[in-house]
Amino acid sequence: MKRMPAPRPNGTRIRHSLAIAGAAVLFTACSMDAAEERRLGAEAAAEIERRVDVVRDSEGEQALSTIGHALVDASGDVSHPYQFRIVRDSTVNAFALPGGFVYVHTGLLRNAHDVSELAGVLGHEVAHARLSHGAEQARKQQGLSAAITVVCMFSGLCDGGLSQVAINVGANVLTAKFSRTDELEADSAGIEYTTRAGVDPRGMIRFFARLREQSGNVPAYLEWVSTHPMEGTRIAAAERLIGPGAPASSPAELEAAFRVLRARYGAR
Repeated sequence: MKRMPAPRPNGTRIRHSLAIAGAAVLFTACSMDAAEERRLGAEAAAEIERRVDVVRDSEGEQALSTIGHALVDASGDVSHPYQFRIVRDSTVNAFALPGGFVYVHTGLLRNAHDVSELAGVLGHEVAHARLSHGAEQARKQQGLSAAITVVCMFSGLCDGGLSQVAINVGANVLTAKFSRTDELEADSAGIEYTTRAGVDPRGMIRFFARLREQSGNVPAYLEWVSTHPMEGTRIAAAERLIGPGAPASSPAELEAAFRVLRARYGAR
């Protein structure tokens, strides 16, 4: 009687699936260009704007854009048409999506004491977009999603809930925190952009340090600080980067734009 070959153990099937998954990860990681970054950001922005209260205030948005685009110009980024939007939310927060979509909460506008503090935050967020930090996270998340999907298809291990994880994992990119390396790079680049724009880069340090001091009392209120830890060493690094000769004031146009924002969204 002829013996039939024994079936391959599950481990072999899993290794085969993981090899295919690895190829999917590498393919995804190399496939996002500037146009795809913009598409990804636009899709995310559309979803976000269905969930938050975006302020419809042309004068306020123009004032914010004036400051934001001064930093974009200083960054030299011509790959994306940046958009700056105001979100009605009391938390001190701002975030940037891939492709140049930047959102600023009214709580942050209310707590910035001057244009240099606001520009420091905006410069940091522009740097995340300019350096493709969000897109890099998206590549990693998409790769993971592809990997799980391939394993499900070829291993038969997803009869439970893992297949749903494969579908949903890509949505987590917008809520993931940047790595410490990304944050330090954004600090450094943001300081460079504000300095080039003629804005006092020390505003970023003043704003971060003040909010960090306050965060012990109202952590839920200071959302931006909770995702951007400002240890003493990080502040010291920023101070070393600035050094002597940095501008001590800001251009009149940006000061005027900040006064508009302060009048509309400042402390009452």
